[in-house]
Amino acid sequence: MPSLASLFLLLLARDTTGYWQQQVSYRITASLDEPTGVLSGRERISYVNRSSATLRDFYVHQYLNAFRPGSRWAAADSAEGRDRFQHLGDPDYAFERITAAALGGREVRPDYPYAPDSTIAHWTLARPLVPGDSLVVEVEWQARPSTLPRRQGRRGRRFDFAQWYPKVVVYDKYGWEDHPLYPAGEFYGEFAAYDVMLDLPEDEVIGATGVPVEGDPGWEKAKVDPAQQIDYQRLWYRSPLPAPGCAALRVGAGRKCVRFRAERVHHFAFSLNPQYRYEQGRYGDAVVRVLYLPEDRATWGNGIAVRNTVTALAWLDSLYGTYQWPQLTNVHRIEGGGTEFPMMIMDGSAGIGLIVHETGHQYTMGQLANNEWREGWLDEGFTSFQTGWFFETHGAGPAYDGLEPWILSLDLERWSEPVSLSSEHYRDFSTYNAMIYSKAQLFYEELRYVVGDETMRRILRAYFARWRLKHVDEDALREVAEDVSGRDLKWLFAEWLHATPLFDYRLKRVERHHLADGRWRTVVTIERRGDGRLPVEIGDGDTIYARATGEPAEERVEFVTAARPGRLVLDPRGRTHDYNLLNNREPRVLVGRSAWTFRLDDPTRETARRDRLVRAWLPVAWSNSFGGFTIGLRERTNYLGSYDRGLLVAALATGPGATNRFDFYGRWGNPIGHPEPRTETSVSAWSAEGRAGAKLSMDRSLRQHLDFGADPHVGFDALWMATTELGYIDRGLWDDAGSVEAGPWWSLTSSHGATVLHARFVARGGVVYSNPGKGIVSPTRYDFEGFGRFTGEASVRTPFWARTTLGLRLFAGGYTGASEPVRQRRIPVAGADPYETFTDPLLRSRGALFLRPDFYYHAPGNANLRAFGRDLGGRWAVSMNGEVTRSLGRRDRGFLREASLMGFADAGLVDTLAVPATKPGRGSTFLYEGGLGVVTRHRLRDLDWTLRFEVPLVVAPFQFAADSVSGKGRLAWRWQVSLSPSF
Repeated sequence: MPSLASLFLLLLARDTTGYWQQQVSYRITASLDEPTGVLSGRERISYVNRSSATLRDFYVHQYLNAFRPGSRWAAADSAEGRDRFQHLGDPDYAFERITAAALGGREVRPDYPYAPDSTIAHWTLARPLVPGDSLVVEVEWQARPSTLPRRQGRRGRRFDFAQWYPKVVVYDKYGWEDHPLYPAGEFYGEFAAYDVMLDLPEDEVIGATGVPVEGDPGWEKAKVDPAQQIDYQRLWYRSPLPAPGCAALRVGAGRKCVRFRAERVHHFAFSLNPQYRYEQGRYGDAVVRVLYLPEDRATWGNGIAVRNTVTALAWLDSLYGTYQWPQLTNVHRIEGGGTEFPMMIMDGSAGIGLIVHETGHQYTMGQLANNEWREGWLDEGFTSFQTGWFFETHGAGPAYDGLEPWILSLDLERWSEPVSLSSEHYRDFSTYNAMIYSKAQLFYEELRYVVGDETMRRILRAYFARWRLKHVDEDALREVAEDVSGRDLKWLFAEWLHATPLFDYRLKRVERHHLADGRWRTVVTIERRGDGRLPVEIGDGDTIYARATGEPAEERVEFVTAARPGRLVLDPRGRTHDYNLLNNREPRVLVGRSAWTFRLDDPTRETARRDRLVRAWLPVAWSNSFGGFTIGLRERTNYLGSYDRGLLVAALATGPGATNRFDFYGRWGNPIGHPEPRTETSVSAWSAEGRAGAKLSMDRSLRQHLDFGADPHVGFDALWMATTELGYIDRGLWDDAGSVEAGPWWSLTSSHGATVLHARFVARGGVVYSNPGKGIVSPTRYDFEGFGRFTGEASVRTPFWARTTLGLRLFAGGYTGASEPVRQRRIPVAGADPYETFTDPLLRSRGALFLRPDFYYHAPGNANLRAFGRDLGGRWAVSMNGEVTRSLGRRDRGFLREASLMGFADAGLVDTLAVPATKPGRGSTFLYEGGLGVVTRHRLRDLDWTLRFEVPLVVAPFQFAADSVSGKGRLAWRWQVSLSPSF
């Protein structure tokens, strides 16, 4: 007697009223010429119009034409900086050429409506095809995969044939789905019957869609276990195929005919390799075939790939229902990664994750056949979801926890686009991947959260029972989900598929009432601050007491418990995609919401938490001449790694003559309560080592793409800096003065292959005030004066001669004002100005480690004439910096990542305030320098830096060299170091 569950699924399965799909069958005969890689074929397509419309056109896909110059795929690659098929020459590019065609017995050549792209071929029908009428199309063609594999390919005698024949374009409720192939988005096909005869070299081993009904696929020769009884399944399909089959093909010597049959599939793919090894398994009625290379036996053989494929089928059977096809073939393809076809997956490895993902496509894409370019989330996101659930079920923890923070960062930075977009409408391929695979996976996780695990399983089984071996779309899935769950889910599908909302709930208030019977009534007030809506759980620890709808702007939820609830938290399991979990806790007296965690800071790695603010403390110490040995405590804070970022340093100078011993520096930025997409904002304040000040900063990224293209930024800074204790100050770099200034800046970084361009322009204006000494009336006279300060630079690094890299930089800077600029606002000759180095205690004050007179440290910036004294600066400077580096070796792991030899030469013109004129009457001074150096790049966990050791051999005028001790004269031995790239 059938169970209630099976009766329920049977009732659901019947509800596809109004659905139709076209009736298609292929009879294909093809012969492969291995030396050229060209397959020549003939096909007979029988087509029955099951729609209610009269058809006046006919279309086929010629997908292989995407993998060649001139295609829309190649154009998309060029636009995004990928070099794949647009420059391939003959015989490396792919092609699919129709050499003859007849429709209804009438010979006619196709046209190509998307030319120069030729992935869609079109004919106008001589006689309209009315509903119920049929059409026979006969086509002869030649096809060749590309030597650069992508979802197809060839390499020597290895061939992965996918989308290799003129394939009927789907006609569905939207009309003809004639859509060129782009890198984003995959395929869409009519369910059809296939009768395929292949003329191949006799030693080739083949894996394919369908079952071999005639000929030798090579498995007997290739089988690893001599005792293995191969199940060819030749009689799986009981109805006979048309005669004579292989007997009529008349293959030549050393060749063979293999005939495959497949029904109710929407593609036929195959893979060839004479070196394949064959292993076999079974899940239920389905035979599992695995073909791999001899050298892969340790990772694919010994039943590994067979077991993983069977495990995947068993898992998917438990989610959806019984696999509908006779077999599943898993082959080791040429390319890495994986691609799915009906009854066949082509994998780059035999890892369980990849196999579960690709086998999942046998259900979502295969038997539940969505349009992969119009609604890719229905297969890629779906199979990513079931893969995550598989690992969660097998003890790996929820996939949600690793996936959600990354998607949240895309949402907050407004990189996300609606999951429902057609593939080519995404801004770029990276966004397509993130939305279709990952954010779509998160949508299914949220659907699971809303309806519950058991209901989610019933939805998947009902969806498969109703729509297996049919075309599906969003409406099909949503209607099943609503039927099974008994809920209106339109809001959920609308928010997650057609919009990019942000979610934020705040626990506003908790009221507890001790009832007369000893129980507790608790009233929780929840405030919705985001534009997205999801149900919100309320709990403490592992106990969930209630669930709010999450819909109103303010919602009250009541629940009664036997014991007094502990401290309440909204969304304790973290399933609402709430971007600010810091306001989810019940506030307490004195500690507030206390949504933070303390830890010892690791300077090589910053820890971030999804649910708490991280406050990391680290003892620090440094020294200088006036303050002596200084000890301090540094706190770094962050939420999600990017928000509520803070830096607080409190320090105590222990030197016997120090005044103002207590130092403070604080910077706070990017508040999570007011997130601004692609914008860094901060407020800083300090009173440290004889200087006080404050700064407001804004940095807005204008880049249009995540992983390619230019990265322009605009920003604005407002700054106050004042001197308060001259004992700390290096009087060669600072005057007793201060400034209030503000202005915009702009920068651009752009990469073109290995060439990197950079530019930056800064404009500042404000008031400078100084204390030149006692006045006539006041003993503390200050002078005020308006000023402007402008700097600009442009640089390039690019591959050069004999495997070297050439770097060039141009700089110009100027100061405008009625009087001479104070030292700290001059345009420095050698490097960074004192405001730029102030936050580094090793460069801040007189006698600090990198400011000692016997230590030659270069902080790059400004004119960047690196070998000159750091105290040189004037009203203006123009300079050019040049470097040639030769790498001695690179590696991706370890502490030392790269070492290079470097030669450098710098030259510039500066005003005579910076360096006196070499001849009387001149208004500028020409400086130049050159030398050799060693540059190394290092990485320790997340911390990376560049170390430069340089030997400026030539400096002129030499009297102004930074290292004036090691040598005298224009040509001398000098040295300096830096922990930053020169530019």
